[in-house]
Amino acid sequence: MVRVIALATSLIALSMQCLRPANASVDAQVQSYAEMVCGTNLKTGNLEESEVKQRCIDGLRALGSQSFKLAASSIQKCKGYPNFLTCIKGHTSDTDRIKQRARAHSREIRSMSLTPHHLYSPRLEKLGLTIKKVLGPRSIKWSNGSQTLGCKGKSLYGYYNITRGFVVMCQGFHKGDLIELVDTLKHEGWHAVQHQCRKGSPHLSNQEIASRILEEDLFNLHSYHPKQKQLESEARIMAKIGDRQWIGLVREQCRGKEKNLYKPNLGVPYKPF
Repeated sequence: MVRVIALATSLIALSMQCLRPANASVDAQVQSYAEMVCGTNLKTGNLEESEVKQRCIDGLRALGSQSFKLAASSIQKCKGYPNFLTCIKGHTSDTDRIKQRARAHSREIRSMSLTPHHLYSPRLEKLGLTIKKVLGPRSIKWSNGSQTLGCKGKSLYGYYNITRGFVVMCQGFHKGDLIELVDTLKHEGWHAVQHQCRKGSPHLSNQEIASRILEEDLFNLHSYHPKQKQLESEARIMAKIGDRQWIGLVREQCRGKEKNLYKPNLGVPYKPF
């Protein structure tokens, strides 16, 4: 029994001896890091006052390895506080927040595309090419829950940005419904025709709009301004016509007003991406 206790005690002592060099190594790394970041103003590059430097070094040494999780801006901010340690303790999750922001940014980037997300449709591609001839090669933005494009968390199928001249397709809200996607693309594409090729006026007369608008669409238009209601009504009508007729009308209304694609002289065939 005595031998077992002695052996256990020896093993604990041995493990503690093994830990000491690691802890000493971490302490040395923290000390080196603290002297580097505390001795210099991280905004201006000038040397810090000795009192500020020492206060900062003592605070980082007290935090130990957590010092490596601090953002430089947080360290510099807390140098101005009389109690550096109290201030800096509230910033030990800086790297976690940075990682979260980086992940959120990565998700946001993946949610935007110039082509439909996880969907190939010759029909959408043909309609899209027709719109791009009017607005330019990068004029249709496909969103799969993008906050930047204004689709995230909203009951929005898509929209046409008049001032910047591009169409946004909120693909996530369509939930894979191809017919609905086609309808939205033709609808928003026709808004582009109205503003880019017809100076904000409809192609159809008031009588034609009144006779062709569906009752369900008419019900949803009561809150629109009269001029806007006319353009919106026409876009809803145009979204329901056949693809071939729609493409023909776009070409007819925008003839001579197409965007000239930039073609650099690379010495090889060029195709816009």
